[in-house]
Amino acid sequence: MKKALWQGLIIFSIIFTFTTLTSSIIQLIQGQPTDTNAHILMRGGFVFIATITMILFFFYPLKHKVLKYFVPYAIAQTLVFVLVFITGLTTSLHPNAYRDAFFNFTGVALIVITVLVIIDYKKTKKT
Repeated sequence: MKKALWQGLIIFSIIFTFTTLTSSIIQLIQGQPTDTNAHILMRGGFVFIATITMILFFFYPLKHKVLKYFVPYAIAQTLVFVLVFITGLTTSLHPNAYRDAFFNFTGVALIVITVLVIIDYKKTKKT
């Protein structure tokens, strides 16, 4: 468990740093010189959810191939919606906040799942 927490902290730090730098670069290119603290905290929440999902996926994998990928995604997407809902209690949300959260999180999840499926396929093909 200690190893999972340490790796989770490292994963969170790497992903949060990468996404924040990427977001900052994109915003600067678009002429937007600032990012709100609320947006940065929301990004941290999304990355935290993704980190928990990765820990669950790698340290507590399910045997069934479809469920192995679907269950962590479903849990994570639900937590993303809960985070958006909680944020909506304290601040006004964009009218498409849930849709945007769904597409952003699902898009990244599909890329990650595709890579993991390819890695699993190559591992099983070698054995």
